[in-house]
Order: sequence, then structure tokens, then C-alpha cells
Amino acid sequence: MRTFYIFKMRKEFYSLYKDNPNSLYGVLKHLYHMKKHELSLGFNLYNQLIEKLDKEKIDRKIYIRYHREFVYSKNGNDHVINNLYKDEVSILNIKHAYILINTNKNYSSFFSVISVLGEEYFICDFNNNDYFWIKDIKILV
Repeated sequence: MRTFYIFKMRKEFYSLYKDNPNSLYGVLKHLYHMKKHELSLGFNLYNQLIEKLDKEKIDRKIYIRYHREFVYSKNGNDHVINNLYKDEVSILNIKHAYILINTNKNYSSFFSVISVLGEEYFICDFNNNDYFWIKDIKILV
């Protein structure tokens, strides 16, 4: 099972880190593993790096893109792809600061709709030390 955190980076930090994603991943991983007594500093840094998401707009785009597909369903705030043909189960949940995808694959079909939102989306899997810009992956149709 993979857990992907997807962050929309502020434009100035996207420009700064677009050719050096390993440095950005190091910063985000440090924030992810912070101790409670460090949280106020981490929260300030996080707010400088990350752009808040328009949750309703993204939710609507995802629903419009997939609502006619047999493999898609929406349950509350969860968007679900259950594709038996590709043996994929992906659950996407939109927060105000990030998008969370849990999937049984190394690639989620939801990446295709996120790729049209903009190139400044940075994807991290902290459990597997994996990270990439949405623009750097080949979108499978």
C-alpha cells in the first residue's frame, strides 16, 4: 500500500526547487517527522512553502473527470477508483493543505487529473522515500 501526499508549492518555491526536488523532499520529510515541541516552527515553514488548496474546485474537477466512469465512486470526501481490470484501488481525499492518496499501486489513476491542475504539485511517499513533481511522471491513460 502506498500513501502519497501531494502538495501545491508556492510559485517562488517551485521555481527554486523544480530542478532540485531532493532538497525539497528533505525539508518536507523533516516537517513530516517533527516532534511536538518543534511544531510551531514547522507550521510557519510549512505555510511559507505550501499554497492552500481550493478544496471545492479540486473536488469538482475530480468528480467531473471521473463521474461517468464505471470504476469511480465518491463517498463523502473520498474519491475512490476501484479498477478490477488494472487491479487498482485508489482513495483520494482533499485537505486544505494537501491531497492524500492511498493506493495499492506505485501509480494512481488520479495522477492524470492532478497533472492538469498545474506543474507545481509535488508528490511524496514518506514511507517509501519516494518523491517527484507531477510534471515529471508519464501520465497513463
